Amino acid sequence: MDKVRAFDIPVDDMERAKNFYRSVFGWKIIPVPGSGGDFHAANTAPVDENGEVMIPGAINGGFYKRGTHGLEGTFLEIEVESVDECLKRVVSEGGEIIRPKNPILDIAFFSVVRDSEGNVLGLWENIEG
Repeated sequence: MDKVRAFDIPVDDMERAKNFYRSVFGWKIIPVPGSGGDFHAANTAPVDENGEVMIPGAINGGFYKRGTHGLEGTFLEIEVESVDECLKRVVSEGGEIIRPKNPILDIAFFSVVRDSEGNVLGLWENIEG
């Protein structure tokens, strides 16, 4: 069974959103280097030295400036064993590939799909090593 790995929430005003989520939920929110300020990580749980969540079942995510990064609405990222195999299943079940598989540095492969109901999802495959 594949698990939800992360979430991304669109925002119109990054500072307002950061203040809201920090105040309401106590999340740690930090800018992501190289994003030009358009993306901030949201830690909802403690992470280890590799950035992985230390509490079973918890997920972290982020905020992106609405209209950037080619995303629409709240976005879930699902960790899969094989992006290639998952893409085949997406297409066979009526979904579509929005962004083909691409490497993320040397840590993962990533793809973006639309499900059968029009929702946009990210697929994440860790690179072993």
